[in-house]
Amino acid sequence: MQTLSSFARLGSKLQAGASEIETQKSTLTKVLSSTNWEGPDATKFRNEWSGTHTAMLTKVAEALKEAGSQAKRNAEEQSQASH
Repeated sequence: MQTLSSFARLGSKLQAGASEIETQKSTLTKVLSSTNWEGPDATKFRNEWSGTHTAMLTKVAEALKEAGSQAKRNAEEQSQASH
């Protein structure tokens, strides 16, 4: 039984991590857009942030969500099989 609850806890932690990444991505995007930073470096970074960086963070969050869902499914399947 301990293993089953460990899978469920792992699933919850993975999903919470995904949520935290999404929250931080949103917060950083807002801060970046409201920061008075001009010039070519600012433009380059904003373009990279809104393109490459946010896309990668989204992919990581999606992978964590899926891993969390899979861990929870595994816990449920093992629980049902043991009953």
